[in-house]
Amino acid sequence: MADVEKREYHRFLALLEVRVLPGDQVPADLKLVTIDIGTGGARCASNRPLEADALLKLTLTLIGGDLRQPATVDVEAKVLRSTVRAQAIESRRYEIALEFTHVEAEDRKRLQGYLNNL
Repeated sequence: MADVEKREYHRFLALLEVRVLPGDQVPADLKLVTIDIGTGGARCASNRPLEADALLKLTLTLIGGDLRQPATVDVEAKVLRSTVRAQAIESRRYEIALEFTHVEAEDRKRLQGYLNNL
């Protein structure tokens, strides 16, 4: 990341399940898990590479924290980059950077509240 480039949203280390809805640019066996996440995007580990600019519809499961039962947050995201992590296990071989392009206000509030309690 260049010195002049600044992240707009703080990222929190969090291992969350991610469900990806099927789509044109989505491999059928795609599995994602977050490495870190903020209200503006996430860095994920993946078993498959994704093309830059691919559009995804995701459901994040918020577990732990102060929540008594898991809650979900639906987001639309764009793949910024996909890189190979050569030393990683096969199910987490790729690192995927996502920018959230659409999050409903209620879901954004739920995600921010969850992150604030980590």
